[in-house]
Amino acid sequence: MKRIAIATRWGMAAPSPTDAHLSVRDPVDEGEPIKPKEKDALFIGLLRLHIANLIKSLGHAELASALRGLTHQPFARRLQGDIQRARTLLDAVPVREVEKATAIGGLVGGIVTRAGPVTDTDVAPADQEALARLNLRPAFVGIERDLIRAVIDAELQTVRTRLTQIVGADQFARPDRAGGWIIPLGEERRIIGST
Repeated sequence: MKRIAIATRWGMAAPSPTDAHLSVRDPVDEGEPIKPKEKDALFIGLLRLHIANLIKSLGHAELASALRGLTHQPFARRLQGDIQRARTLLDAVPVREVEKATAIGGLVGGIVTRAGPVTDTDVAPADQEALARLNLRPAFVGIERDLIRAVIDAELQTVRTRLTQIVGADQFARPDRAGGWIIPLGEERRIIGST
């Protein structure tokens, strides 16, 4: 059995978010070679778990649970029902847009401050500015909705293409190279609006 450990860092010592880092420990284990089809299933499964772990703490526990469930379903007929449930939940999740940003599509996520994630999924722009004035360094952390849809549908080529695309530099927003974005909020900074 292959063992992989993944760690995500929430805390920041710098006054503004720096590039996101994803640490992976992949120990060398002797074993049977993995077939290409199995590698593809592992890739999609790990990405589903990564997204589920991220969005759960950002106020999207039900969608996270559905994504996690897709990784454990061994029966094809039940899997189709689970995929449909995950699609329905994704369609019900509020999608956030970044003002004046062309490279960033609709995002699913939430606001994180120095004090931790804000579990309320609808934080008004005035509240975002208040968090910034209180020096809580609010940032919106989210995953592109289209990527989540492709992961639910296990569209391997679409996912790989999206993850390898080079995204242009942005004055505030930073991509994490896994479909996620970190966008500082506050006065004179981009405010996430709901669509």
